[in-house]
Amino acid sequence: MAVNPIRPEELKWKCPPEALDFETTSDVKPTGEIVGQERAIKALKLGLEIHSIGYNMFVTGVSGTGRETTIKKILENIDMTTDDLRDIMYVRNMEDPRNPIALTFSAGDGARFALALEECVQLLKSNIPTVLSSEKAEMESRAIRAPYLDSKKALMDTVKKEAAEAGFSIVNIPIAPGKFRPDVLPLINDETVTFDTLEGMKAEGKLTQEDIKKYTELHEQLFKKLTNAFRKTRDMEIEVQIKLEKMFRRLMKPTILGIVSILKKIGDDKADKWSDSITEIILDNLKDFAESSESKDPYVLFTPNLILDNAGKTKRPVVIEEFPDSISLFGNIDRVVVEGKPYSDHMMIRPGAIHKADEGYLIMNALDLVREPELWQRLIQTLRNQTTVIRSHDPMGLYPVNLHPEPIDTNAKIILIGSSKLYYLLASYEPEFGLLFRIRAAFDFTMESKVENIRDFVNVIAGIIKAENLPPMDAGAVAAIVEESVRLTGLQDRLSLEFNRVTDYLRQASYFAGQRGDAVVTAAHVKEAIQEKINRLNLGETYATRRVIDDTIMVDTQGEKVGQVNGLAVYQGVDYSFGLPARISTTVSVGRKGLINVERESDMSGTTHTKGMLIISGFIQGKFAREYPLSLSASVVFEQSYGGVDGDSASSTELYVLLSALSEIPIRQEIAVTGSVNQFGEVQAIGGVNEKVEGFFRVCSGKGLTGTQGVMIPKSNVKDLQLRDNVIDAVREGMFHIYPIEFIEEGAELLMGTKAGELMPDGTYPSDTIYGKVDRRLRQMAATLRKFSNPG
Repeated sequence: MAVNPIRPEELKWKCPPEALDFETTSDVKPTGEIVGQERAIKALKLGLEIHSIGYNMFVTGVSGTGRETTIKKILENIDMTTDDLRDIMYVRNMEDPRNPIALTFSAGDGARFALALEECVQLLKSNIPTVLSSEKAEMESRAIRAPYLDSKKALMDTVKKEAAEAGFSIVNIPIAPGKFRPDVLPLINDETVTFDTLEGMKAEGKLTQEDIKKYTELHEQLFKKLTNAFRKTRDMEIEVQIKLEKMFRRLMKPTILGIVSILKKIGDDKADKWSDSITEIILDNLKDFAESSESKDPYVLFTPNLILDNAGKTKRPVVIEEFPDSISLFGNIDRVVVEGKPYSDHMMIRPGAIHKADEGYLIMNALDLVREPELWQRLIQTLRNQTTVIRSHDPMGLYPVNLHPEPIDTNAKIILIGSSKLYYLLASYEPEFGLLFRIRAAFDFTMESKVENIRDFVNVIAGIIKAENLPPMDAGAVAAIVEESVRLTGLQDRLSLEFNRVTDYLRQASYFAGQRGDAVVTAAHVKEAIQEKINRLNLGETYATRRVIDDTIMVDTQGEKVGQVNGLAVYQGVDYSFGLPARISTTVSVGRKGLINVERESDMSGTTHTKGMLIISGFIQGKFAREYPLSLSASVVFEQSYGGVDGDSASSTELYVLLSALSEIPIRQEIAVTGSVNQFGEVQAIGGVNEKVEGFFRVCSGKGLTGTQGVMIPKSNVKDLQLRDNVIDAVREGMFHIYPIEFIEEGAELLMGTKAGELMPDGTYPSDTIYGKVDRRLRQMAATLRKFSNPG
């Protein structure tokens, strides 16, 4: 089963020249079309054009694939015209000011209503005093007051007469500055005398005790009559005031109704009902409204708060809320502190983004919402109830505001942008998520690397260069960008749609071109940008590789060893990944423990790696232990590994080292191995193939290339190769080799230099093959275990 190394031209996908039919990107006219997202575009158009309840959208994909830009472009190209736009206004609730009323109008009518209301106020301010001071009002007022005045005079005259006949007089006694109370006092020598004076006259002998008693009794009788007279006049005055109020109300009502009727031409029944409440509040408080001034103006009660004004607008609004919080999204109620107490009214209500997006689209990042659980929960409640409630934002409860504006029905379509992982998480744990977000638009992060797609890709590059005013790129530079895009995907037949990462290379290559005074960006500038980015990020890789080269971490790149092989691992960072070889070794003995995974026993093995070890056990049992019990204890370990192991990409490697230990055939240390294996010995694809190959190449280069070194990879990963030029150059020069392996037997023969062996009719393998020696060793182990188990 000889395996030929991969030819240099197969190690990297090259951009086809026919896809780059230009000299520089200046010759390319950007179309601004969306590239590679046909599936997402169809989903977006469906969600944007269906305005039924629940058709909110969740847009998934990798950041940088143009999700927000695509949404904007689609919105620009669909018909956004609508007759459904409306204005929203809050007004004072005349019955309960703590619950402001929400009025809605057709677009533009809100401002008209506010202007009409202002006109009404001005008319009322001028007409109410005029009507109340009119000749008709004066005449009716005199007619109502005249009987009262006559009755009052008659009552008081009667009391005065009785007092005079009794020798008393009615007087006003001062009780405070500007205040008096009526009383009756005796008249002596035509002068009123107080009872204190009477007591003095008694002491002087001018009056007797009988005189004092007589004056006292008369005072009590007269004062009672005076009190009764004042009580009757007060009752008559109240009655007169009621009659006057009814009269003024009757006279004013037609005027007020006529003025307020201006409002009845705008709005719906709810607005009309509120207009009626204006009439009632004025009629109930005519005096206050008649005496209004700048310092005391009751008309401020009628000032409207137009929180959404769509006058002159005919297109659905598009609102992008980049910093959503409770206030920016749902609005707020302002407050002022008056005499140490918080105060708010309907004029302090402020709208949020969800109001501004009424009958339109509100675009937000989903992660920004879920970072604040209360914000997410409030959004779900709003969408479920199709109602928005504006509350005062006071998380500490320091200034509680007793104002509860009337809820407003919500008509905004919510578009959330987030990762697929977040989408599945919300769909799994939020019961109402699927009902409220019925459309998912999934953005792909790759597209097929065929010629027409490359041309579309180039069109995007040209557009970015033009938009950012970067220097033009020649065809070679663009080819280098396209090839790096392929490497980003890890697949030769796919282009990356993560244009934010691609744009970084455009900018940095332009920078290096400018540093050298070049007007056109070339492939050399792109390669320099790529290499410089690697140099910025590969500090950890450099340290780790150095520790392998100086044998701090022991990895042999020459010679042969039994039960020892070089595996390959990828170390994943936040912004950079790199591969590195790791020694895998095993020891075998007679026993019943089977395959011992040292990583698992030390709690350093992931579930996928453990699964790979169990698959190896299945392979050994199926290949050899069909007629005898597997009597094996084998310990497999990643040497000098301290960070845990996961993934099954080393399962073929672990199988090779186990076969070596059982057959006692040494393994070539100059070849590193990667690939997972199934129970039938088929070598399966793995991830990070480029990083793994390059990682072993760095170590071999550091220790010295011998021309026999190389890497074994799964044959199914050949199409994923997009290696750096230094590796390809070494392969071309015969100093490094990459072998495609399809079956475990091919890899075993390459590593051990011995035929794997085929099963013979008698159920055994040829004795001089790898499998023959493994089979013989396993049979010996079974016999040994049987002997010790049954010593008699």
